[in-house]
Amino acid sequence: MHFNKFTAAVIIVIISAALTNYFVGAALRFYVPDAEYTAYEKKYGKYAVIRLNALLDKMNKLVDENASDDTKVIEINSFFNQVQYQSDIKTWGKTDYWASRLEFLGVGLGDCEDYAVSKFLTLIQIGVPQEKLFLTYVKRGKESHLVVTYYKQPNTIPFVLDNYDKSIQLATNRKDLAPVYSFNANDLYLQRQQGLGARVDPSQSKNLNKLNAINLEIMAR
Repeated sequence: MHFNKFTAAVIIVIISAALTNYFVGAALRFYVPDAEYTAYEKKYGKYAVIRLNALLDKMNKLVDENASDDTKVIEINSFFNQVQYQSDIKTWGKTDYWASRLEFLGVGLGDCEDYAVSKFLTLIQIGVPQEKLFLTYVKRGKESHLVVTYYKQPNTIPFVLDNYDKSIQLATNRKDLAPVYSFNANDLYLQRQQGLGARVDPSQSKNLNKLNAINLEIMAR
């Protein structure tokens, strides 16, 4: 092949673009600081570290591959649904305890809030726009239950990320769930299955304080 100045210039541009894309993708790496990581292993043991490393690998892979929002939702929902369910009273000796992701993966046990909050925070951290994600309280029979709702487009029927039914379905297909209200770190809404309802004063919900109080713990660099 004959290389002229134009060909060389094109090759340089292509290589530069490839390197730029590589370094941009590789720049965002999720991790837990060394001191916290060592303390975590000492507190929870080797299997907890395996679970934590699996989450970090999953997060980094989804970001490095520039995965779509739908792919991120499917992968993260599936990941956390592998953790075994157990009530707060059995795990923490409390009737209502919102564990952080590190605690959830550390003990390898959790209830609906732990699944939902872990999915919610992880998806936001790996780049799913927060306006697409809400934590939604529902009634499941007589039981109060927390899920994540994912809106692919504004004012559409959301998809439900649940730990009981592990498949992701439209909210209208989940006849076993009766929506009550949705919230994120900024807003609280009355919930209607066709979309978000009227805005409500966020100060009315103690759950916003619980959500804001959870340390992200997993960092990016």
